[in-house]
Amino acid sequence: MNELYKEMHKILKPCEIIPYKLENFHIDDKNFGAKLQGISPGTYTRLMYRGQVIMSDTNMEKRTNLEFVRNAYGNVVVGGLGIGLILMAIQDKEDVRTITVLEKSKEIIQMVGEQLPLNKKVKIIQADVFEWEPKESDCFNTIYMDIWTYINQDIYFNQMEPLIEKYQRYLDNNDPNRSVTCWCEYEAEHNIRI
Repeated sequence: MNELYKEMHKILKPCEIIPYKLENFHIDDKNFGAKLQGISPGTYTRLMYRGQVIMSDTNMEKRTNLEFVRNAYGNVVVGGLGIGLILMAIQDKEDVRTITVLEKSKEIIQMVGEQLPLNKKVKIIQADVFEWEPKESDCFNTIYMDIWTYINQDIYFNQMEPLIEKYQRYLDNNDPNRSVTCWCEYEAEHNIRI
């Protein structure tokens, strides 16, 4: 799994634009709490919002995004930039033609997007996924929404389902493998802790 992902602490320098903070942190083998959460010893990066972690590159994040990273192809839409973990994992895939990232926060775009070594396939747009409308000519193969810091059934029914319904109409109807999914969608629908 780790071979698919970049070591984000080697790419992103710590910075802060209030209320966001990007920082690197180290977990040693004596950290019992991290072990309980399945976090291996190592150096990681996290994005904080008012003191709360909203994205990191720990094992849980890698594991819960793995299916999308493996299956992304064609013209891709990603809702949420985060620390760029999944973006960096898919941008060099040969079968990915374009990546449109929708990020609501201009601060995250400044802190993260401007530091990432992005290729020509990637376009970051400051936009709210609930409001963004693509050009009429745009057509996508893989759409993935990753904008939540936690999940539950309320989020599934009130946010994920409406987003899936909205973005289905932007999929390529000629592509039998097209998909629109959300981070931890199954777990949210069934109220399973991650």
